[in-house]
Amino acid sequence: MGQKVFNEQCHQAFLSADQGDNIIIIPAIVLMEILYLFEKSRIKIDLIQTEVLLKSKNYQYEPLSLEILKTAADIDDIPELHDRMIAATARHLDIPLITNDPVIRKSRFIKILE
Repeated sequence: MGQKVFNEQCHQAFLSADQGDNIIIIPAIVLMEILYLFEKSRIKIDLIQTEVLLKSKNYQYEPLSLEILKTAADIDDIPELHDRMIAATARHLDIPLITNDPVIRKSRFIKILE
């Protein structure tokens, strides 16, 4: 799958959420990564901007739970722990994941937004 196709599909998913047609779940670990990357000056969005997004009913925060951790323990083809936690959140909720990470996209445990 080409990068352009993936970007268009992601764009449509976010547009659909913006219009109130679906909900995008944001795992707790994603917020942790936003904090880390912002502090390292690798991204420009910070947690305050993310918090504004989460005040919308179409973007929901999913806290890390024991059930998600147990789901992560079963995922053996994503070695990086943070990526595995993101994937485990999607698997636990039985929803497709929006990602361009090639390791996560190859996982046999995760449904990817296609």
